[in-house]
Amino acid sequence: MSMRERAARLRYNLIPSYLVGELLTKRWIDNVIPLLFLLILLPVLGHFLPGFFALSSLTDTSRQWGEFALVVMGMSIVMLGGGIDLSVGAIFALSAFTAVSANSLLGLPLWQSLLLTLAVGALAGAFNGVLIGYLRLRAFLTTLVSFILLRTLFDILVVKYATQIQQSSVDNPQWNFIGEEGIGPLPVSFVLAVLVAIGLHLLLSRMRLGWHIQAVGGSRRSAWNTGIAVRRTVFITYVLSGLCCGLAGFLLATRMGGVGPGTGLGLEIMALTAGVVGGNSLGGGRGSIMKGILGAIIVLLLTNGLIRLGLPSGSTQMVLGVVLITAVFLDIRWLKNRHKVLANVYVAPIYTRMGETLSAEPAAQSAWSLNDKLAETEFIGLGELEGPEDVILDNNDHLYCGTRHGEIIRFFAPRLSALRGFHPYWRFSLRFGAG
Repeated sequence: MSMRERAARLRYNLIPSYLVGELLTKRWIDNVIPLLFLLILLPVLGHFLPGFFALSSLTDTSRQWGEFALVVMGMSIVMLGGGIDLSVGAIFALSAFTAVSANSLLGLPLWQSLLLTLAVGALAGAFNGVLIGYLRLRAFLTTLVSFILLRTLFDILVVKYATQIQQSSVDNPQWNFIGEEGIGPLPVSFVLAVLVAIGLHLLLSRMRLGWHIQAVGGSRRSAWNTGIAVRRTVFITYVLSGLCCGLAGFLLATRMGGVGPGTGLGLEIMALTAGVVGGNSLGGGRGSIMKGILGAIIVLLLTNGLIRLGLPSGSTQMVLGVVLITAVFLDIRWLKNRHKVLANVYVAPIYTRMGETLSAEPAAQSAWSLNDKLAETEFIGLGELEGPEDVILDNNDHLYCGTRHGEIIRFFAPRLSALRGFHPYWRFSLRFGAG
């Protein structure tokens, strides 16, 4: 046996291919690559950035993660519905400006500022939802136009009211508590993001609307054929995305106390990267909120680490672009070749030593010995029946046989030699065992 054959023998005998195939069919297998990437990223950041995982640093990171994770959740819902939202950064910035203006310029109570901010986010999401869901425009181009319009509106408002916001003397303790304090050791934004994540996970996995969203993302035509309101479902995904961005913008406003021209800039690329890196499919119908959260952790740690390393301007975006194109490549290739891979790994040849060959001689008394007992078979009705069919025995061991003409022939036991025919129409009323 050659070395190549020995290696193949060890490979097939020690690693069951069907076990590999079973693992590849599991839904959680999509999380393995991002989880391994995260496990590699953590020690690298800890080595090159001393103090990166200190308590104060983790508190600030978790506060930022709460805001960023909400945007990623909104993007994930849209992706599950088979769409894409490039306007999340603009909605986030406009919502943050709304929250700051409601608090600093209008002096509204905290709950009114929150409702107004959520309303702005929902209206922006509804604008996308109407154009994409009901008017059936392309999601990529539509949200790109929304991004340009909302970003322009935000820039105009910031330039016009920035001075008034900075000179405002409004002091709201509740506002400061949300932005600076926490619930125990956890920042408020982190706690809110976790609660929203649990609610959206239950929505997508346990409620009818979530099932409709995933069905529409998997195949809109099939969802429509089963009676699902496809247009309304797509509309709802963009409204939910707008609400998530509105809440994230409110939390940013409480933390920063103001907004600037760079607020939310490039956030759509980060959110899209996080959604794809976490395991959500760009094709829709495959993914979850938890995968988006995992991607948000990876992208935020990577971004903060690159910034603290002091890399030249633009390096962070370049790294995110490389990570995004890699994740998209893996996602597309996996979807395209998944069934081919499973078909190949389920083929499990076994290399084993053959046992002793048994003799086929009649006198060998082995399992393969020649057996000619049927050679002495006595034929019944040979040459007398035309087209014999199935047979049956009654309680007296008389044998009955049908012919191709519909007749029923009876052979009398015990010799089964004499026969008697019945009329074809009697075969339905014949009672076996009556003699």
